[in-house]
Amino acid sequence: MRLESLNGLFVDITVTGYQFASGRSGSEQVDWDANWLMIRGKVWDGTQSWEFHHPCMTTWEARELATWLRGLSEASPATVAAADPSELRLWLTEPNLMFALSEAAQGIARLGVYFESESRPPHGSDDDDEGLGHRVRLTIPQADITAAVTDWEQELIPFPMR
Repeated sequence: MRLESLNGLFVDITVTGYQFASGRSGSEQVDWDANWLMIRGKVWDGTQSWEFHHPCMTTWEARELATWLRGLSEASPATVAAADPSELRLWLTEPNLMFALSEAAQGIARLGVYFESESRPPHGSDDDDEGLGHRVRLTIPQADITAAVTDWEQELIPFPMR
């Protein structure tokens, strides 16, 4: 899934497989180890580019990301203003990636993607001293988010929860 800003910044993440390819849940309960996805990321923040490849999210978090981003593609200023602050951020179990919506108006969404731990760039900063990691600020047409989410959902088909 490629999220590309109007000013050329981008975040491109791809599922490359399960962390444990042969993992299978042996019980009726959720098996975390069997569901970690390897994520390859390529990022340009306007100053530096970097790549990472790490188990950053689970199968269910990958689908939650799709749902959350699809909501952004339909957000209006009124829905953003009325949203609970927790709904404007998507936290994953691992601290590698976090997504935050700052604004949606006139068909444009402003999104911060935070990179921490193994996903952080070599010379990354903690933007605004929030302690959330290195932030890339994206300004994206909401229609482009819809297209990116559709691609992401297709990419997830071979990786069901197991």
